[in-house]
Amino acid sequence: MAKRHKHEEHVNHERWLVSFADMMTLLFALFVVLYALGQADLSKLKQLKDSVRWAFHIAGDGKTKDTGIFDQQTGGGDVSEAAPLVTAQDGEMREFLKTALPDYEEIAGRSLQIDQTSDTVTMTAPLSDFFAAGQPFPLRREVQGWLLRTLQASLTFTSDIRIVVETPDVTIGLDARGRPLTSVDLCLERLKALRRVALQGPEIRQHMVGCEWRVQRDTPGLDVADWEQQARVVIAFSNARAGNR
Repeated sequence: MAKRHKHEEHVNHERWLVSFADMMTLLFALFVVLYALGQADLSKLKQLKDSVRWAFHIAGDGKTKDTGIFDQQTGGGDVSEAAPLVTAQDGEMREFLKTALPDYEEIAGRSLQIDQTSDTVTMTAPLSDFFAAGQPFPLRREVQGWLLRTLQASLTFTSDIRIVVETPDVTIGLDARGRPLTSVDLCLERLKALRRVALQGPEIRQHMVGCEWRVQRDTPGLDVADWEQQARVVIAFSNARAGNR
């Protein structure tokens, strides 16, 4: 019987295609990841930055320091910017401010001064934006509408609303009995008017609204005619009670 000769196996010169295909797949994945990184969601990045800053301001359940670890460092380089405090209601607070600020600017032609702490948003504006000169009431119609909308919108995160009127103490005329009438007297009536408007909100209860007045001490050289530009109204929305968070 004749011996069968073994044929030599042919070398597969196309095996490189497998490695090439794997390499192309990996390159494709790489470029997809790079493209995704290039489409950064700035709002999410800002939330991440705020969260990291918040971590360095908090230990446990309570705020321990007004300045974080990084902000305490001294030495060369740029001055660190103050880190904003972020809370569990931060999302609601931001949405609230996004609506309240542009609305007020459109009505009054100026911006509100905003201060935000760990549990409070404070808005400050000249008292002259709210009342006609020399009048204890009513509020200007457009500002009253804005105030009602803003108070109602704040209920998504707040449990306490505080209204403060700050005024210089100057004599502005005589009352009906001929006695001196001061700016404090007028602003006390204005404070009552602000409270009445606040309580018009269907979901706002009396215990939620606190009112107070303060005399501005540092007003050297104040022109009596300009005292209403100096006087301010401060509205603070806070959620200090943990059960309401």
